[in-house]
Amino acid sequence: MKKTPLFDAHIKLKADMTDFGGFQMPIRYNNSSIVEEHLAVRNDVGMFDVSHMGRYFCSGKDAKQFLGYMVPRNIMNLSDGRAGYTFMLNEEGGFKDDVIISQLSEDEFLIVCNAGNRKKIWNWVFIHAQSWKNQGKDIQLEDKSDVSCMIAVQGAKAKELLENITGDILPHKRFRVKWTQINKEKILFSTTGYTGAPGGEIIIFANEESINEKAISLWENLLERGVVPCALGSRDTLRMEAGYRLYGNDIDENIHLLESGLDFYPFVDLNKERDFLGKEAIINKQGKTTRTFVGFKLLAKGIPRHGYNVIIGGKVAGQVLSGTQSPLTKEPFGMAMVPTSHKAVGSQFEIDLRGKLKPAEVIKFPLYDEKKYGLNNNKIELKKSARD
Repeated sequence: MKKTPLFDAHIKLKADMTDFGGFQMPIRYNNSSIVEEHLAVRNDVGMFDVSHMGRYFCSGKDAKQFLGYMVPRNIMNLSDGRAGYTFMLNEEGGFKDDVIISQLSEDEFLIVCNAGNRKKIWNWVFIHAQSWKNQGKDIQLEDKSDVSCMIAVQGAKAKELLENITGDILPHKRFRVKWTQINKEKILFSTTGYTGAPGGEIIIFANEESINEKAISLWENLLERGVVPCALGSRDTLRMEAGYRLYGNDIDENIHLLESGLDFYPFVDLNKERDFLGKEAIINKQGKTTRTFVGFKLLAKGIPRHGYNVIIGGKVAGQVLSGTQSPLTKEPFGMAMVPTSHKAVGSQFEIDLRGKLKPAEVIKFPLYDEKKYGLNNNKIELKKSARD
């Protein structure tokens, strides 16, 4: 298994380590629990090592047009300092991965993909870029995944802390990107994240000789400021409360975009000027889907888990994709693939919990009060200044 630049920092904190996407990653820290880490993000501020994710630069005068071909989002609508969440699809309309593309300048972009898909996405982009280059297009690709460190700083108090630590006025709207500094070290800050909480993600770029030292220095700086170290366990429960998908659980190459509940603007733009990979498969399946993604809440005791059956009319009609008990609300809930007849909020079905049928009801995410805990948190006092 591979190690991130922060591996020694995790060992120092006596983290319980696990294999995730081919990396040795912390599942929780020894002096805390998944619930404690989860609540630290919802009520205060926590940080996650997400360096295992892929970071690829795509540049050149034809890079923007090329990326517009690779994804269903209208990348031409991006401008400098903006990012967009979208997908790379296979020819059948299934998910190769979900990605974030950031425009650093008109001819330079950063692609961030999931750890388990790093090799697959690099090869996918490389093959298509080579085809474009053979036609005389100006496109360059560079893999910076192993010479960079990425830390997500998330939580109710994250924005205030990040501005204090950078001494800079940072963007507060979602999916904004800005170069700034921490202790004279250049970093890329983006208002992205996987918890549903305010905050952002910090990337340091270096070289093989210096990346570990710089990464640990930043991590320890954040620790000294009271940021709670959080790991994969709480990252998973946080993303579920927000309704965010996990590749391999909730989306994969066999789940069609139109079945995922993610086929809406701006993630997908069927009306954009140029074609994109997977477009024909999307158009051909419109109005023909028989199953769909839903969020649900269990109406009885028990915890739904990935792979548990959805029962409708006494028959297996779908499966649980992700499930847990909310550390915040204490409610058992999850995500499932069900017949389209049961996609409306309030629709009911049963979940087979190891032979015991438990009633469940379709809900709308996020699970929590977004004004109190989420991205619209109105407790945050931002500096009074002109902002993007």
